[in-house]
Amino acid sequence: MREIILRDFFLGRTTPEALAKDTFGSVKQIGPIKFSVEIEDMDEEFSVTREMLVSLCDAVLSGQFPSHELSTIGFALQASDRFTWDGEDLTGRVIDDWGSPEINYALTLENVQMFRNWLLGLQPCPPEPQPGLLSKGERLIVVRQKRFLPRQQNDK
Repeated sequence: MREIILRDFFLGRTTPEALAKDTFGSVKQIGPIKFSVEIEDMDEEFSVTREMLVSLCDAVLSGQFPSHELSTIGFALQASDRFTWDGEDLTGRVIDDWGSPEINYALTLENVQMFRNWLLGLQPCPPEPQPGLLSKGERLIVVRQKRFLPRQQNDK
């Protein structure tokens, strides 16, 4: 996936279908629980807002973007050196939840509607679970790592 395509989606310059096409196939399984996410960085910083995340929720709820690809988007935002958000807890919380659906909320249509409601202030966001170390007997669920892709020469 290319960060520039995600940025262009947020700016209304590209469609949800084009974003879905760009994210499709960017996650590669490299072990039983280990995945690599191929991401091409963009050159400039870009600030993500709640409204932009709502637009992704709307694309999922309208059937234009697959809900499971929100995990790719969430991880890409988390791993990026270029995407930023204003430090607001809710924006970061939703991005974190999308990036770790195995731990937090499965990316079902019902949960995407819940994320949308949180972002719009229509439903309260529950307190975030307290992070903890794995206890004896608990298993690691998934590992994702970023694989940097070289920039394509024709992007501007």
